[in-house]
Amino acid sequence: MRPLLILSLALIAACDPGRGVIFQVSPLPSPTADSARLAQSREIARVFAEKYQMQRQPSDNECRFGRYFAQDSIRGRKIGLNFCVRAQGRVVEFRIVEIITSRWGPMGNALRSELLDTLRTRFGSTAVIER
Repeated sequence: MRPLLILSLALIAACDPGRGVIFQVSPLPSPTADSARLAQSREIARVFAEKYQMQRQPSDNECRFGRYFAQDSIRGRKIGLNFCVRAQGRVVEFRIVEIITSRWGPMGNALRSELLDTLRTRFGSTAVIER
């Protein structure tokens, strides 16, 4: 019985389940320059991070334009909520990831839904792709 328990725990730890979504904001033919779109994206991320009481984390090559973290929970169990903004060529990516869960927590789900609505309203529904 003990070897089965150890094997089960090892498999669960190796999987690191999580939920995630990426919203890509692509440039459209418009008078708005890429730098203005990036500045607007950074401001949107900052406003959402503040609204959801997320703490700013050090930027790195993965998330050069904003990295934020907060605790979320599912049925009383704490999970990590990560929010990242980065540029991929001319596309701006907003990444939301909740770790060690197979479901969205209430805060992650709300952030995901509200951010998508805001990006579509600000940049147009054809410019925003959900992955």
